[in-house]
Amino acid sequence: MPAVSSSAHDSGRALTGVGFKLFSVLCLMAMAASVKALGGAVPPGQIMFFRGLVAIAVIAVLAWRTGGFRLLTTRNWRAHAARSLAGSLSMFCWFISLTMISLAEMSAISFTVPLFVTLLALAFLGERIHAYRWTALAVGFAGVLVIVGPDLFASESAALGKGVGLMAAVFAAFALMFLRRMSGSEHALTITFYFFVTSSALALLTLPFWPWPMPTGEQWLLLGMTGVFGVLGQLAMTWSYHYAEASLVAPLDYLNLLVATVIGFYVFDEVPHPSTWVGAPLVIAAGVIILWREYRSLPRNARAEPLSAGEKGL
Repeated sequence: MPAVSSSAHDSGRALTGVGFKLFSVLCLMAMAASVKALGGAVPPGQIMFFRGLVAIAVIAVLAWRTGGFRLLTTRNWRAHAARSLAGSLSMFCWFISLTMISLAEMSAISFTVPLFVTLLALAFLGERIHAYRWTALAVGFAGVLVIVGPDLFASESAALGKGVGLMAAVFAAFALMFLRRMSGSEHALTITFYFFVTSSALALLTLPFWPWPMPTGEQWLLLGMTGVFGVLGQLAMTWSYHYAEASLVAPLDYLNLLVATVIGFYVFDEVPHPSTWVGAPLVIAAGVIILWREYRSLPRNARAEPLSAGEKGL
């Protein structure tokens, strides 16, 4: 009888984790749609700034209720600076890319982050890459060429948008690499707090070069939605890894492509290029192989540890 009760409890936690993950996918894609709806009328730096303000306020309240504001103190300034700078540059590039390409194409390109993480681990950490990873990288980057290739000569704007999207993925990979070095010693709220403080400060630096207009009422609403959906998505993502193992919830990230396609079609009249549907499965397959092998190499007691909200909230 206790075994049945324990099994039911584990199943309940798994379902809760899946529920949080699905909610996270919807919220983060709603945030991306809000950025896209601004259509470039509001500069990416201005969007970053207001999104950061909302996030800082929410994180400060959570820290106060969790362990007091001392939770946000740190001595690891250099690590925070490196991780936050890379993450802020990634966010800036994502926001620019969203004004040039469809939501589905942006989502497909975001799946390249695990590929770049693997390459960075080889280049900077000296990690050994076995045959299965080289195969995954080859398949994944073949998918990238399929996605990006048709626009290289056909559409300058789309080619630039996809190029900026790939830059965002590279910066996100750097942020993840820095984060993995510090996640064992820093609280998730601390990491996320300094990320948004940094991104907001850097956003202010864009003001002299990319003037901020006074938003209209609709634009204020979209800016608020960007901040609210972003924070809700990050928190739900973090809680999903708290309740369920990474092997269960991580693959649900790939539902982003389906959600992005639906939102893009019904809200923005976007129809993804056929190359996206050919290349995306290759990139997804490569990412799944890498994630699965990384999961298999983890100690059993580390497989259900939650990721930082900042790790996926770039």
